[in-house]
Amino acid sequence: MGCSGFWLIWFCYIYRLANLKTGFLNQTNTAMKKLNYLLLFVFASLLFACSSEDEKPKLMEKNVTIEVEMGGGYSDYLVTFSVHSMLSGTSTFVAPVLGEPSDLDWTQVVEQGNTYTLTFEPESPSLLVESSTPIHSLGLVFNAVHLGGETDDSFQPLSAEVRVLTNGSVFKEFSYEALAPGETSVPLAEEISVK
Repeated sequence: MGCSGFWLIWFCYIYRLANLKTGFLNQTNTAMKKLNYLLLFVFASLLFACSSEDEKPKLMEKNVTIEVEMGGGYSDYLVTFSVHSMLSGTSTFVAPVLGEPSDLDWTQVVEQGNTYTLTFEPESPSLLVESSTPIHSLGLVFNAVHLGGETDDSFQPLSAEVRVLTNGSVFKEFSYEALAPGETSVPLAEEISVK
């Protein structure tokens, strides 16, 4: 029995007791009429409080795809891409599936922390990751560090467009711009709730 059912039974018992036609509890008594209104008010308040307490938030779960398109001199960089906290239900970890580049596997997997990291020197400009089942939240980190070496005037720093798609439609978009060689990189880090 839920919270509301308990209070309904309790209220009916007290209300019936208050309406007994005995000498001790006479409904014609003004104090008893006020008690009836007070009990009705208390019951309504408790019923409302308990009903909102019993409601569980509904989490929207969708199939999620993360697309990364790199530009500039991406082959001159060491790229780190990490996906973490892919969750379904109340706290079920979901593993991401690395689609592109298809010849690579996750560099580091921490299953207890639901963190999957890929560190690589890109040969192609695309990166694709999908959730293995529908999820309601995730986190991602994208970073690039220049490999060093000489650069000339034609050098272009790495740039990246990161798109999060839910059920095939673009949900969020982020831009990343690598800093000049030798400067400390600033990662793109995002926490996303699917809606």
